[in-house]
Amino acid sequence: MDFLFIDWIIIAAYMILVFYLAIRAGKETKSLHSSGKVRAQEQYLANKSLTFTESICSIIATEVSALTFLGIPAFAFNKDFSFIQIYMGAIIGRLVIAKVFLPKVYDQGLTIYEVMAKETGLPSGQRMVAIFYAFSKILSVGVRLFSGSILVAHFVGMDVYVGLAVVTAITFFYTLIGGLKAVVRTDILQLGLFVSGGILAHYMIPQTSGQSWSELMSIAHAAGKTSFFNFASPWPFIFGILGGILFDMSTHGVDQDFAQRLTANHSLKHGQLAIFFSSFASISVGLLFLGVGALLWAHYQSHPFPSTIANADHLFSHYIVNYFPVGIRGIMVAGVLAATMSTLDSSINALCATVYNDIFPNRNAEKMSLYSTIDTMVITLLLFIIAVVASTNDGLLMLGLKVQSWTGGALLGIFLTKVIFKKWFLFRLSAFSVIGAYIFGTGGVYLNTQILQWDWNLNVYWGCVLSMIFLKIYATLKPMQTNQT
Repeated sequence: MDFLFIDWIIIAAYMILVFYLAIRAGKETKSLHSSGKVRAQEQYLANKSLTFTESICSIIATEVSALTFLGIPAFAFNKDFSFIQIYMGAIIGRLVIAKVFLPKVYDQGLTIYEVMAKETGLPSGQRMVAIFYAFSKILSVGVRLFSGSILVAHFVGMDVYVGLAVVTAITFFYTLIGGLKAVVRTDILQLGLFVSGGILAHYMIPQTSGQSWSELMSIAHAAGKTSFFNFASPWPFIFGILGGILFDMSTHGVDQDFAQRLTANHSLKHGQLAIFFSSFASISVGLLFLGVGALLWAHYQSHPFPSTIANADHLFSHYIVNYFPVGIRGIMVAGVLAATMSTLDSSINALCATVYNDIFPNRNAEKMSLYSTIDTMVITLLLFIIAVVASTNDGLLMLGLKVQSWTGGALLGIFLTKVIFKKWFLFRLSAFSVIGAYIFGTGGVYLNTQILQWDWNLNVYWGCVLSMIFLKIYATLKPMQTNQT
């Protein structure tokens, strides 16, 4: 289906506005004669100038991604509303982050991994934590990047890999221009766009289906599509809540991508409020897009299912391209572009911060701008490669989440032992201790998924507990002298 002029205008206007915000944000935070250290603060912490509104909007925009726009409707289409359990558990997880984690890391370093190694760590330990984080982050975000290219490719009529390359290139340039401030400013715009897209979908699907919204939702409800709790079998709900608590602590608490949105806030209090209240906003967004999946399922009970669609991941994008009118389609494509780029831009910025500060901390600080360009280019290319690999998998939403659960527990375990409970874990953070923690942590995930075959939501628990057990053994066998603390 060919592009229509009005759709082009809408998408072009969105792209122009994104670059305008990036350039303006860059001018606000960057000084002409600053040192390398100051430029790093400008690029990766926005000179600690983020407001409550900027922080909370950026958190939501980053976490939902294109997986929310396309993957969550696919989840509801195939199953039900049970995905909301993770968001419900996140309320507790983010309360812990706000009250316990954030006061320990705010204003303590450029990255959260620097904080882990600040008092009793070796450079090799800090570097190894950052490497493991970067590896898992690139894997999980690569999946999200591919999911966002699906609609673009469908809409333009191009190969999905070409669409993937276009989205990646655009995000690379505006992220490089403005740093974290540009990322956050554009995230506000992008949040508004993809939420508007979700609301429009609730209006347009009934319009094109020939049935009212209430009729479609009643059909879905009668089939159990809107259910998130089963009284006859409550354990999936309990596992979902429990999984959401620790999973969110590992993503939003010790992931540099989210942590920098809190530590870059101009005050600790506003950062705490932003992370806690973001959980309620996330539930609202999750329900919005789960509702889209329920509406689509009900629609296709009385309409032929498209023969060209291999799986539900592509269903919403197919529906937009083929059923939404001119103008609305342009807004929807801009919305999924926003969802994709809001995740990609923040991840690139966070990964570049860890490369600069933790993995290669001894590079010439005066060449920070050059290194930032190189780092951004390499990381963007790696994300593109992972996205191509992810294109061969179905169920993109769960794939993206499970990748994070494989290593998130070990990262959380290291953070807890070195920042929260450091008095009971007297050891130096070294490359060996980090590698051991990750081996035990991923071993715990393997035990949970392959041997016990328990719910994947418990992956982070097993990873966290097993990594902490190893670190306690390590601290016992190779204790750090008390006077070194």
